[in-house]
Amino acid sequence: MISHIMVPYDKSESATHAFKYALDLAEKYNSSISIISCVSIQAPTDLYFGAAYIETTRLLKEDAIKSTSDLESQLKKSKISYKIEILEVRSITDSLVSYAESHNVDLIVMGSRGFGGFKKLLLGSVASGVSQHSKCPVLIVK
Repeated sequence: MISHIMVPYDKSESATHAFKYALDLAEKYNSSISIISCVSIQAPTDLYFGAAYIETTRLLKEDAIKSTSDLESQLKKSKISYKIEILEVRSITDSLVSYAESHNVDLIVMGSRGFGGFKKLLLGSVASGVSQHSKCPVLIVK
């Protein structure tokens, strides 16, 4: 019933805690795990900023790859089938929901709070958006 678990990961304490839940569930149900980190991109409005935009995006992707290396070592130890993907996205919520649908995810396990800050207060949390729009069950971990 739960063969594919997706874990959105943003380096937050909440996301790390959600990963531990997902790892435990994957071991119990012999599930695969997809760790998804999103790099939010905003296209520059002025060509002058193009080079800085490219460099910033590259650095954000490198940081996301580095931040998932500890998770990868835990997954290797537990011998769970996994994949780690870094997505360049405009909308984190929409991208996570689309990924879950297109990759036949059975369960999304995610933290209740990421690094949203003030923006989260204005726009609503990613966890709330994913739980409202996802077609599969969402486990929100505090």
